[in-house]
Amino acid sequence: MLVSELKKTLGKYKKEELILIITEMYKSIPKKLREEKDIDSLLEDAPNYIRIGKGAKAKDMQINMDDLKQEIDRFIDHAYKQYYFAPNNVIHKKDRPKWRFKVKNYIKTLQNIAVDGDEGSIATGLLAKLYEMLCYACGYYLFNTEAPFRSVGIEQEALLDTVIERRLSYGINQENVKSAIELVTKSIENPNTVNSSLIYVLVKNLKTADAKEMAIEQCKLLLNKWKESKKTSTKKSWSADRSDYELGEKNNLLAEMVFRINIALCEFDEAIQSFKKYYASYSAEVNLFVLLKLLWEYELKDLWMREYEEALKKGLKPRENLRNIYKFIQENNCLPESFYIYS
Repeated sequence: MLVSELKKTLGKYKKEELILIITEMYKSIPKKLREEKDIDSLLEDAPNYIRIGKGAKAKDMQINMDDLKQEIDRFIDHAYKQYYFAPNNVIHKKDRPKWRFKVKNYIKTLQNIAVDGDEGSIATGLLAKLYEMLCYACGYYLFNTEAPFRSVGIEQEALLDTVIERRLSYGINQENVKSAIELVTKSIENPNTVNSSLIYVLVKNLKTADAKEMAIEQCKLLLNKWKESKKTSTKKSWSADRSDYELGEKNNLLAEMVFRINIALCEFDEAIQSFKKYYASYSAEVNLFVLLKLLWEYELKDLWMREYEEALKKGLKPRENLRNIYKFIQENNCLPESFYIYS
């Protein structure tokens, strides 16, 4: 059937009949094809979908970067002010749920802008802002969802990878490496994301030994800076306690980052010593548990045994699960497939 014939045929149906037809057609389209053609965006916001060009790549469109930047900056400002979540006179109620289609289209457009040149640099900066906004929305209500990355149909790790890869393409230097690290530390993880997976993204993008060494140096500078700021802090309030908690979480994220980068450099003892120096939980036993879990992950059996036995000599009493793993290694001369073993 030609498009002209289709339009004529559809014209004879009533609204209820059209809803039934479209529903059946939607159900018949494979999920993969629906995602490729962005059918959901068409159904949710047809005028905007048509304006963009039915999925046309941004590189085939004439983009006014100044206008796009102003539009995205305005959207982000409105989002942080909760205009897409709470009642207000700026964003109409019916338009608030459309935020996810805006973000989805922004990301698609920006990803297709070449990295090089001024426009590429602006696009990278805007992608970073959108990533940080979505991270913030994982912990604070900016939109009517607790899983903003899922709402826009993109994995947190994938968007982080895009931003870090673009930033480091401008050169491996102190500033770019530091900005990549800070992007990870600013991340509030999506419900389906764990911190370690975000660290993997960073380590993957540190292609050379020099880049890894530079990242370790920047991590340690941040760790020492936060340590000093905590010493000089005299505030005693709920907000200060919350800030201290968040700072502690970021501290341990950086400590794990240093550990994993050292492991990537095959500097195993340095990884362990740095972890012991910087990782800080509420007890030495918890520190030991986290360290042994990391060593198990990298299948470093001999180091696992060494650290466990040294902890025993210092008078630590490991939890039952660690004692069971220790016994398993003694009996089988290998690490267990699962880190959690209970008798």
